[in-house]
Amino acid sequence: MKTLIINGSPKKNGDTQALIDAFVSGLSGEYCVISNDDDISPCIDCRYCWKHDGCAVRDGMQEIYEYLADCDAVVLASPVWFSSLSGPALDIGSRFQTYFARKFFRHLSSPLKPKRGVILLVGAQPETVHGPIANAKTILGLANIAKDDITVVTSMDTDHIPAALDTAALKAARSAAQALSSD
Repeated sequence: MKTLIINGSPKKNGDTQALIDAFVSGLSGEYCVISNDDDISPCIDCRYCWKHDGCAVRDGMQEIYEYLADCDAVVLASPVWFSSLSGPALDIGSRFQTYFARKFFRHLSSPLKPKRGVILLVGAQPETVHGPIANAKTILGLANIAKDDITVVTSMDTDHIPAALDTAALKAARSAAQALSSD
């Protein structure tokens, strides 16, 4: 089993990392974690992908496209900022535009095998979680993950309980990984 984990937090040891660590502790198989430290630029809307496979921007995402083609699951982990996914998560997610263009402009099927997905979100206000979940499901859908195959784990009271101490969220993250690993 191979899992791609997108870490949308710029903090090395913050709340998002706590959920990722819990998730990884329950995961079997190989995994790759990418973040804004991995030389990945956001989509520049050059529209190369409207007519071609892949992306015209040559950076760290080229290796991620290869890993994504072969992996069995994708995890999108992000803090919630202003009722949205973080800027770094959206930057990486925007590079999935190539799969959107393939489907909607070129009318071709996904080159990716079906996968399962997990969303890990952290934030201070529980009522702000709905928009980020919808955004994350859109991004994961472009990776050929059916919405029914996405597990959502949240820790949404981090002003009062850091994710590292949110036992329910940590347990849910481990359980999500174990569920992926058992398939």
